[in-house]
Amino acid sequence: MLNDIKNKSFTLIEVLVAVSVLIIGVLGVFTVVQNITFSAQINSSKLAATYLAQEGLELVKNQRDSNWLAGSPWDSNLQSSTETGLLGKFSRTIAITAPSPNQKIVSVEVSWQERGKPYSVTAQTQLYNWK
Repeated sequence: MLNDIKNKSFTLIEVLVAVSVLIIGVLGVFTVVQNITFSAQINSSKLAATYLAQEGLELVKNQRDSNWLAGSPWDSNLQSSTETGLLGKFSRTIAITAPSPNQKIVSVEVSWQERGKPYSVTAQTQLYNWK
């Protein structure tokens, strides 16, 4: 009889340990899935931000090319700007500097917030008066 009680309590301990190990395993898998989902979300936002930064560079290049076609000075209307609310959560800042009269450096920064943490992507190019 005493032996039966010891066997039953030993079996209960085994069940508790097995359930604990199972719960820890499930929590581990849940954490990994959650981290993968968050990483995918961040990567998707980075891709969109990269496209928006490239678009900002192309807008400035297009303005330069339009100036040439119109016979205007090549750097006419090339100016820094900021846009907010792009695709709902992105902000784009275009900064243009002139290290020399025939050169412009265009920097585009796209920034956004993801779960309270700030992120940004930057792209840069140089434009020249090559005509």
